[in-house]
Amino acid sequence: MSGNKFNPGDLVQLKSGGPKMTVEKASSGFGSDSTTYHCTWFSGAKHNKHGFSEEALQHYSGDDE
Repeated sequence: MSGNKFNPGDLVQLKSGGPKMTVEKASSGFGSDSTTYHCTWFSGAKHNKHGFSEEALQHYSGDDE
């Protein structure tokens, strides 16, 4: 999927804040112009995965570490 804003392995964060996440893959719905980015992250020992729209994500800046 060339032309995506984020690529697998990119570090991202929700625009509203939250944990550092890694993009696993990007997918587009059938007949949809929007891309969903499937991300993974840890919250303590708990492993989380979820899909987010491009509009909700930004590249991780690392300013809060």
